[in-house]
Amino acid sequence: FIQVITRKFTKEELSYWAQYHQDITDLRNNNIYSIKTLYFNKQKFPLKDTELRFGYYYDGFWKIYKPFGKKKDKWMPNNTPITVMDGKDKIKNCDVAFINKSKKDHMVISKMFPCSCAVQNEGIACFNEENVQYLKENSKRQILSFDADVTGVKNSQQITEIFSFDYCNVPKNYHPLKDWADVAKTHGLGEIEKILKEKGLI
Repeated sequence: FIQVITRKFTKEELSYWAQYHQDITDLRNNNIYSIKTLYFNKQKFPLKDTELRFGYYYDGFWKIYKPFGKKKDKWMPNNTPITVMDGKDKIKNCDVAFINKSKKDHMVISKMFPCSCAVQNEGIACFNEENVQYLKENSKRQILSFDADVTGVKNSQQITEIFSFDYCNVPKNYHPLKDWADVAKTHGLGEIEKILKEKGLI
């Protein structure tokens, strides 16, 4: 059970998202909040004032994101069901549904490709029967995009084979950049547009 008290975004928080070409309107449209106080099972949850912390809100559920937190608590606490999809409502009558592995990647790709959504992580559990059926019924082709690392590629290959999806990860020549958010931060949105055009997606 997660409860939060939100606050206005700080300059530091807005600067963080600006690196990925997202402004306050984008944050609001994607239900991202700045967290002042956090309660987990009605107990105050420790937060460092020196640490960036955002709340992703999903219709009664919260996923807390600390961009610079340690791996074990970067996404804690989190009570969002694994099958919740970001941008699911954007997948309607699409030629191609572009399925990202994170909200941030989805937000970046959406700047150029409106039929974009995202799952909660790179695991197969996100793809329950309901989600797969929805994607198939609302798009002619489904493209999965996970991280361009060993784990991301392995999971992409497994999931695309099971559900007859295609996949499009960040090209290897952009290494060590492994996702669309990193490419946008380093090279700008125009570089992603170029890649998507080369792939014949736009």
